[in-house]
Amino acid sequence: MDRTSGHPPLSRDIYAFSALFFLIFMGAGAQQAYLVRYLERTMDWSSAACGGVIACVYMSMFFFRVGNLFLFKQWTDRTFTIVGAFSYLVFCLGMASVPMTGSYTFALACAILWGMGAAMMWAGTTMQILRLGDRAGGRHGTGMGILYSSTQAGWLVGAVLLGVVYKSLSVDQLPWLYGLAAAITLAGNLVSFLLPKGERAARDAPSLSSMLAVMARRPAQIASTLQFLSALGYGLILGTFAKYIENAHGAGWVWISISLYPATRMVLSFVGGRMTDRVGYAPVLVSGFLAGSLGLVAAVLWQNPYACVGSTLALALLSSTVPVAAATIVGETAERKRRPLEYGVLFSWRDLGVATAAFGSNVLGKKFPMETVFCVFAALFLGCAILAAVLGRMRHQTS
Repeated sequence: MDRTSGHPPLSRDIYAFSALFFLIFMGAGAQQAYLVRYLERTMDWSSAACGGVIACVYMSMFFFRVGNLFLFKQWTDRTFTIVGAFSYLVFCLGMASVPMTGSYTFALACAILWGMGAAMMWAGTTMQILRLGDRAGGRHGTGMGILYSSTQAGWLVGAVLLGVVYKSLSVDQLPWLYGLAAAITLAGNLVSFLLPKGERAARDAPSLSSMLAVMARRPAQIASTLQFLSALGYGLILGTFAKYIENAHGAGWVWISISLYPATRMVLSFVGGRMTDRVGYAPVLVSGFLAGSLGLVAAVLWQNPYACVGSTLALALLSSTVPVAAATIVGETAERKRRPLEYGVLFSWRDLGVATAAFGSNVLGKKFPMETVFCVFAALFLGCAILAAVLGRMRHQTS
């Protein structure tokens, strides 16, 4: 049954945010899939060190999801979006400069700055989208689904474009890959100034006690666990999946598999958002985790490039449903002034999961066969499906 029937449609302002995220992720977002291989080819760094750069981005996001609320109390959500989007451009320019500086410290500094800005951009934009959902009678899932679909559409176009460029450039020419990503991202930065003015941010003052109060609730504990474990799949894509495909099946399969990830998320984020509004977040979450688990099992049972493609699609389904559902949980259960803090706490666990997988999968991949790593992730996702069903039974608990 459609729980939003009879309510007004979303404001057209949603499309301004969609255009911004499409361009930002066509450039800076899409380059993530190639970052580890780019650093391995241009620098004399180990695989673990290269994966550590991605891990550092998401560890920074982990801390600044809530840290930004302390540091920039008076900033509006629109300012969060504009300033945060600028950090994506800075990171691309920084990575283009890494082969010239040769400094790992510089690379980590760029990663920390980007993580801080990314946390800021996502928080500011999500709060604005949730307010649009309020005015449309609670269509939070639909609004977030549109935003995530635009994000993945940009990543899809960028993954293909940057993949073609990556494959055609010699090692000495690879910094041009990041020059192109920076140029595309700059276009998104210009669009950010066209976002609606909106209103001043309404936030409760963050404190340690308020953070602990969020995590003291059982639904929040389960939602945080799901965020952390589901993000392992995304971290697997960023950390070792591309390298595994290249080594096992050839470089030509890398961009095909990687591009299918955002292509699937582009479609399923919107569908997942709509379904979340119609039937609730629990069935959507259970379906996503089961698909992720089965997809990794398929890669173990049938070791061919087509099975890897299937695993990519399954991980995309998982990554399509969880963040949309988690943002919807915040919109449904948290009072407006508490939303920024609750969103920051819940999504910080997602970032910790990405960082853990981006770095840990590289380490595990050296100690164990990748098939073993896939089995571990598959078991975790199966457990998450059970937890998601438990969370659904707590649906009527409020903040």
